[in-house]
Amino acid sequence: MEELKIEFASDLVSSYKRLSYKIWYALAEYVDNSTQAYENNKAILDSVYETEKSNLIVNINYFRGQNIEEDYFEIIDNSIGMSTDDLKRAFKIGLPPENSTGRSKYGLGMKTASFWLGDEWTIHTKKLNENTKSSLTLNLKSIAQGSLSLNIETEEADTNDHYTVIKIYGLHRRFKGMTISKIKSFLSSIYRFDLINDRMDLIWNGEKLEWSNFVDNDFIKNSEMEPLKRPFDFMVNNKRVHGWAGILSNGSRNKGGFSLIKHERVIQSPPNGYKPESIFGEQEGGINDLVNQRLVGEIYLDDFEVSHTKDSILWEGTEEEDLDDQIFKEIGDFKKTAVQFRKRAVDERGPSEEEVNIAIDEITKELNSGEIADTLFALELPSDEIISISNTQLEEVSKSNIEPIIVTLNQLTIKLYVDDTMSINDPYVINNSTSDRDTVIIIVNKNHPFWNELGDSRGVLNYLRQCVYDGVSEWKAYFFNSSIKPNTIKYIKDDLLRVPFNIQRS
Repeated sequence: MEELKIEFASDLVSSYKRLSYKIWYALAEYVDNSTQAYENNKAILDSVYETEKSNLIVNINYFRGQNIEEDYFEIIDNSIGMSTDDLKRAFKIGLPPENSTGRSKYGLGMKTASFWLGDEWTIHTKKLNENTKSSLTLNLKSIAQGSLSLNIETEEADTNDHYTVIKIYGLHRRFKGMTISKIKSFLSSIYRFDLINDRMDLIWNGEKLEWSNFVDNDFIKNSEMEPLKRPFDFMVNNKRVHGWAGILSNGSRNKGGFSLIKHERVIQSPPNGYKPESIFGEQEGGINDLVNQRLVGEIYLDDFEVSHTKDSILWEGTEEEDLDDQIFKEIGDFKKTAVQFRKRAVDERGPSEEEVNIAIDEITKELNSGEIADTLFALELPSDEIISISNTQLEEVSKSNIEPIIVTLNQLTIKLYVDDTMSINDPYVINNSTSDRDTVIIIVNKNHPFWNELGDSRGVLNYLRQCVYDGVSEWKAYFFNSSIKPNTIKYIKDDLLRVPFNIQRS
């Protein structure tokens, strides 16, 4: 048995769990190590993989027990593996790897990600063509208390074996539902080049992840029926910037924006894409115009520095502003095209052109009726007394015999009341979306005059959607953004209004 001394201050690792990681970026640290180890030993591993009829494989398994104490992560790869000397080097915190020009740059990723995820982790590894395998265990509490010695256990092993298995226990957080979907989506995006070029099999809980690139038919066509997609290549601060931009015919906010890429590894991508203000406008508060939905692309930044969590580019001086200016010079005309393009085809599930025209005529008549102006410009605003009465009604309905429709979404409970006891003069809807972080209450007045305009069940459905999504959007804006701004609420509600289409499409 050989003793290994951890070379960093004992209280440093306790701060790792406070890093601003997203779970997919933490897991990406292990994949970075596996893929970089493959690149560093490509020739020998390709020969071995050909014999084994295999590929570089990275398995990420998340085991979720009855409670968080039973949960753990397991990451397994069949890359080159680590020797005892490699393990020693790996635990010299902050010491860059021997090859720091690729994806493993700072010598921090595996350590920071592991202690961000949990309090204890183990490594079992075997390097190709060596006759020993090694293992060790790290415990955050022991290290924080000053125990900086680790024991590397070694055993004899087959020289042909090559693997690394990392397990993380004592997790600090749990993951389910939408977060799991995001993990798979972001990991597929981050390693899109490895996946589409068949350099790696990336597997999440037994599911092989895949990436689908944009194809020519995804883009608007010009007069020659060629896709509106343009390459660019220029210098910023003596660093090369190249890539492409295109305009989608069917866009969405989740697709819009650029992916920033370094060494064929995605740093930032939609739905949180990079959006230069000269093209996309100011992003604070949320913009969901056609440019933000349709304009997409990839920007390759191999010469630029990246944050140690590898989720953002570290701009120096005026680099970001210069990039913004140059992008506008290259594709500024795309902004106008994205706004002006209109699809000819009409979604058959939507209203016909005739129905749309009838609706436009009706709303025009209403706006010109005089009643709208009288109501809109009346000087009277709801008094504090009226607001107080509404709040009283909220309490009364909540305590009444009316059975609400209750839906639980993660930590949020939505209670929807359709009340037929309210007066014709009461508000069309009363909601409470800011009093309780865990509960949103929506009360719809069935006796409001507008209810009679709804017609059939589809009209009622869409009306209830508007009422519920308004309340939920206010809840999210208030508790996640600490304010209720109109643009923020519209931005959130826009995503919710797309849910029915996404459900039908899936």
